Amino acid sequence: MAPGTSPIAPLVTLDGMRVLHRTMATGQLALGVRVSGADDARPPVVLVHGMAGDHSTWRAFASVLRREGRTVVAVDLRGHGRSGHAAGYRLDDFRDDLRFVLDDLDLDVADVVAHSLGAHAALRLAMDVPDRIGRLVLEEIPPMPRDQRDLDEGIVVAASLGERVRGLGWALRNPVPLIRFDRRLPADVSSQFEVADPDWWARLGAVASPTLVISGGRRSFLPPRHLRSLSDALPDGRFVEIPTGHSVHRDRAADFAAVVTEFLDAGRA
Repeated sequence: MAPGTSPIAPLVTLDGMRVLHRTMATGQLALGVRVSGADDARPPVVLVHGMAGDHSTWRAFASVLRREGRTVVAVDLRGHGRSGHAAGYRLDDFRDDLRFVLDDLDLDVADVVAHSLGAHAALRLAMDVPDRIGRLVLEEIPPMPRDQRDLDEGIVVAASLGERVRGLGWALRNPVPLIRFDRRLPADVSSQFEVADPDWWARLGAVASPTLVISGGRRSFLPPRHLRSLSDALPDGRFVEIPTGHSVHRDRAADFAAVVTEFLDAGRA
């Protein structure tokens, strides 16, 4: 049994979610995952949502992957969806939860496609266990500030007004993610982006995965130049801009799927 796993059998809910149990010093933390599709020949694709979302944000893209025969593991981050609310929301906590999911599901290697906060957690995981990540897609990832100049830009790790308006329609159709979201989480997470962390940038050299960084262009609160800088700093990074805002997979679903599946398929050889 992998470190941190629990002897408690995973609960399978009526809607097909598995609820895993991570043992920590503070007690048990439930982590919800949805596993679908079947492909023993290629690594599974782990999907990780952004802040205030859950696994359901990937519904359309997960269908695309399954039609291509891929196994899909869609994760609910702590404080979201079927996962439990936690005592803390450190960025490394999200990373450690993802590593637990890989361990608990006996996934030695996985491709990972992740959005926003989930992308940041996935990149931290790729820094720590580079051999566990096959190909990595980072959609609208918020980088850590490098220095005071980055801090002075005052970039807020939160959706713009336009993004919130576009997201309202989705929330009305599916209010469950917002209902289950831990309202303590945004302040806890955002405060960690208010401190310069040049060491985070230095550690990017440890990432072994071919990595695709996707920007939503100027309509996003994340300036594309910062995401391009991140891509350039990665050992095997590439950058693409799909102008639409912060939620590319939601608002330009077909374009997102075409770019990402081509990137993932390039790893078949």
